[in-house]
Amino acid sequence: MKLRNIYIFMLTAVTVLLSTSCNDKWDEEQYSQLVSFKAPESDNNVTRIRLKYRDDSVHYRLPLIVSGTMINQSNLDVHVGLDTDTLLAFNLTNFGEGREDLWYRELDESRYVFSPVTRIPAGECMALLDIQFDFRGLDFSENWMLPLVVEDDPSYNYHSHPKLGFNNALLWLTPFNDYSGTFQTTALNVYADHSTQRLTVSTREAYVVDENSVFFYAGAIDAGRPDRKFFKVKATFHPDETFVPEEGSTEVKKGTVTLEAMNPIAGMNFITEGIATYVVTENMDQDRPTLMRRVTTINDIKYSFYDSRESKEPIFYEVNGTMSLQRNINTTIPDEEFAIEW
Repeated sequence: MKLRNIYIFMLTAVTVLLSTSCNDKWDEEQYSQLVSFKAPESDNNVTRIRLKYRDDSVHYRLPLIVSGTMINQSNLDVHVGLDTDTLLAFNLTNFGEGREDLWYRELDESRYVFSPVTRIPAGECMALLDIQFDFRGLDFSENWMLPLVVEDDPSYNYHSHPKLGFNNALLWLTPFNDYSGTFQTTALNVYADHSTQRLTVSTREAYVVDENSVFFYAGAIDAGRPDRKFFKVKATFHPDETFVPEEGSTEVKKGTVTLEAMNPIAGMNFITEGIATYVVTENMDQDRPTLMRRVTTINDIKYSFYDSRESKEPIFYEVNGTMSLQRNINTTIPDEEFAIEW
């Protein structure tokens, strides 16, 4: 991630610094100067990190800050390590021992690189921990997390913040590409065992595979099933290189979509019919002139498969129709990670 990617973190951190952190308005320190992360948390105490997927490395910069009322007077060499114990406690609290398939998984060390020591220079109240990620081939049917902690030791020339959520950061990694996100599937028909009664499937979440591919779960299979990874349908988008948008048209891209089972179980017998297509349209919002609505629609979806794991007799599913993804994009923000209204 480029340096501009931290604007939002910087603005938040500046607000904190102006009100509670180091400045030159005091003659002596009013509080203890403590080192912590600036990692915004969601309701379940994790920090969701959205990064644009790339086939090469992806960078993320996590702010480290010094609290207090005086300017930091020393070069602070801040040690950052893994917080596996907090991740384990989080999983046990939220999912228990009976649903380990839903646990957040600690990212393997081969998937990231960061310096174990980051210096906050004298006269500064913040530094950036640069983390380099490699997402290639990672299976996002699992939730991947990098749990970090500001380490403390009597030999260090700083003290970490004692409160959980300040001295640690649970970074939930959710990369995106042009086609990932929550698709509306009210126009997607799902039938079981040749029934004429449609199953209700209002949305399908599409997860990153690579720069031009996503996967979603087949039929009405959802992310709560322990065996969900066996029902992943990979959708690869192939742009029509000869397509030239007409002047004034809202269509900006179109092409075909290849659907295939990624790692099916024996007997799934995933079959597609015809050729799926897609079109991308862009429209500016009438009430918010700087907001662009980008809609990706997949048409002509038609596939079938068997689910032999939920019952003694395999269930035959037929799926056909369309599904669409809308992104609201603030055109005044140059960085895509922050321009999209998630």
